[in-house]
Amino acid sequence: MRALPGFILLAFVASLLAGCFSSYKPTPEGQALRRGIVLDALGQIGRPYRYGGATPDGFDCSGLVQYVYAQQGVKIPRTTREQHKSGEEIDLDDAEPGDLIFYSFNSWGIDHVAIYLGDGQAVHAPSSGRQVIVAPVGNRWWMDRYVDTVRVIR
Repeated sequence: MRALPGFILLAFVASLLAGCFSSYKPTPEGQALRRGIVLDALGQIGRPYRYGGATPDGFDCSGLVQYVYAQQGVKIPRTTREQHKSGEEIDLDDAEPGDLIFYSFNSWGIDHVAIYLGDGQAVHAPSSGRQVIVAPVGNRWWMDRYVDTVRVIR
């Protein structure tokens, strides 16, 4: 019975420390913006991939990101590399819905971006001949190409 007060104290201290490591607290406006981005991204599922495309007639990956963000009134650069520079790099484990996940398929650097939905899922405009899809972030194929995660929305 004497261990119980020590356990409670330990659990309390652990919960306080956990709060110290998670510094990101979205504002209500940021939360609403993130919800809108997720809903707009999901609304593009099944749209065709088109290299250089930035409309529902056809998207490439960075065009999809630019379009979805614009629907919520957020200006973001057009290319994947510019989008990568437009926010703060964060750990994938800290990703929130609406954050951007970057990948590299070639040896010359970042060349793909996806919109994180939450729950380990992301929206991608993957490649020619395919459509906008939802894919698990933890899928080995994607993780083998993962570069980093960027937060644009505070």
